[in-house]
Amino acid sequence: MNSKRTLDRVFHRVAGVGPLLFFALATVEGFLRADYDPVAQPISALALGPRGWIQEVNFVVLAASFFSFAAVLRSEFRQGVASIAAPAVFAIMTIGVSLALSFPMDAPGAAPTLIGRLHTVGGFLVFPWMPVALFLAARRFRHDARWRPYFTYTLATALFCLATIVFFLLFVGPPPAPRPLSRLAGLVQRVQLVPFFAWISIIARRAYREPTAAAAGVADAGVAIPTG
Repeated sequence: MNSKRTLDRVFHRVAGVGPLLFFALATVEGFLRADYDPVAQPISALALGPRGWIQEVNFVVLAASFFSFAAVLRSEFRQGVASIAAPAVFAIMTIGVSLALSFPMDAPGAAPTLIGRLHTVGGFLVFPWMPVALFLAARRFRHDARWRPYFTYTLATALFCLATIVFFLLFVGPPPAPRPLSRLAGLVQRVQLVPFFAWISIIARRAYREPTAAAAGVADAGVAIPTG
């Protein structure tokens, strides 16, 4: 039992801290590299060049964070659609980050390569799934008394992420496809990620402060367990 509690504590902490650490490290690394433009270039561009290993380690942090958050959601949502679907979405995103780690993006201006295309596939396994995960969580929160105070916040974050992804696909676009605002790729990506990462951190911290055991007590008292 103690080992399980320790593992749960690790999952909660990695899930809560990891995404914010990923973003902070990418921001600092981008600031330290004179040849990097955070407005025009995505975070993945930091994996290019002799200092690229730093961003590769950073991708490992993010993959571990997504995997840990999948475990947190699976532990928190014992029944209903979200108990399977929400962790599954974060498992898909973990695979996407792993692809981005394994196959670096093509250098700006370089001819497209298979490795670069695989990196883009990794991106498609992350960004479009962000609002899906949020909508699944919002649906569950709406019907769960313990989580209902987070419903509006989660739904608003889902709608924002969906809007930014549509904006990105229409006006920015993944490389190498040119779009009217392609020079804002890095900025738009960061605008997408910040609210999503903040949401993960807040939800993981809330789940850690009030563990699922409390839900079991509520269920024993005769309150129906949500199925959403």
